[in-house]
Amino acid sequence: MNFLRLIYYLLVINFKDFGFIFWTIGYPLVLVTIFMATTSNLAGDDLEEIKVGAAEDSEYFEALKQVEFITVNEMTVSEARTSLSEENITGYINKDGTLIVEENGFEASILESVINQIQQTYTLGIPPENFNFDVDFIETNEMETEPQVVMYYSTVAMISLYTVFTSMELISSMRPNLSTMGARFSASPFSKTKYILASSIAGLFLGLLSNGLVIGYLMIFNDSVLFNHLPATLGIIVAGNIAGLGLGFIIGLTPRVNINVKSIVPVVFIVGLAFLAGLMGPGVRTVVNRELPFINQLNPLAHVTDTIYRVNLMDNFDSYWTTIAFLIGITVVSFFITLIALRRKQYDHI
Repeated sequence: MNFLRLIYYLLVINFKDFGFIFWTIGYPLVLVTIFMATTSNLAGDDLEEIKVGAAEDSEYFEALKQVEFITVNEMTVSEARTSLSEENITGYINKDGTLIVEENGFEASILESVINQIQQTYTLGIPPENFNFDVDFIETNEMETEPQVVMYYSTVAMISLYTVFTSMELISSMRPNLSTMGARFSASPFSKTKYILASSIAGLFLGLLSNGLVIGYLMIFNDSVLFNHLPATLGIIVAGNIAGLGLGFIIGLTPRVNINVKSIVPVVFIVGLAFLAGLMGPGVRTVVNRELPFINQLNPLAHVTDTIYRVNLMDNFDSYWTTIAFLIGITVVSFFITLIALRRKQYDHI
């Protein structure tokens, strides 16, 4: 049979399977939709304008007027307390530089940073007109201000390993002691290597299709810019899909276990790895890295999540090729183990 035609037939078979389409395409889209709906309030709001009150004839009044994102008005303490209770201003600065706020929050923290900068500058004897307010008071860590991005990246990483189902079913279908198809395949002269390669290419195509749809969905409907380096992101996702194929080969080699029972193994395996990699938020990931760092050092989903995060949000490519080599290495080892196991396996009864 023509190699390309074999790939085509394998794709058609998968597209006709409603369960396969739902779990590889429908379920990931539902999952990221739930994340967007439930974590939208976790995102850090854009800083627009901070309204501040200052004591009359205060030297801080002139200094604060030079800060671009602060609007300052002179008022008495009594007026300030009324404005604070009505939430018309974020804080009030006394003549001595003490800051009064009604409640702690993001804007109050930024205002406190500005006041501290002004006080340090006064200590150095620099007059207000010479203050340098080019300092970035609102530089933050994306991991802290938008923890949901880790969940999105972990979801994309999890989907990249979905090819484990394709390769696991492929190897199980070739085992004559597990299925009628396997018995027929074992007795036929058809090339096992050719069939494995064709199935792997078909599975890789379906995995990349699923990843592509989820990434496109996030780029269209999510407010945050998650993929600043899309080509590099796709490269690591391709490697993740290839690693999923290798892991599926190994699971499929498990003897005397029905395919329906085997399907539970990759589900638990992938969800567990995604959980440790940050699917439920960065908190669990932080605890695992602190208490049991070796777990995520061996976790392929953690490597994929970390690399996507570093590349897109930190412009850091230091571990990019190392991660790709690690993922490809999983598949190469698994592929050769699978070929050896299939070629040398013999059965008394089929």
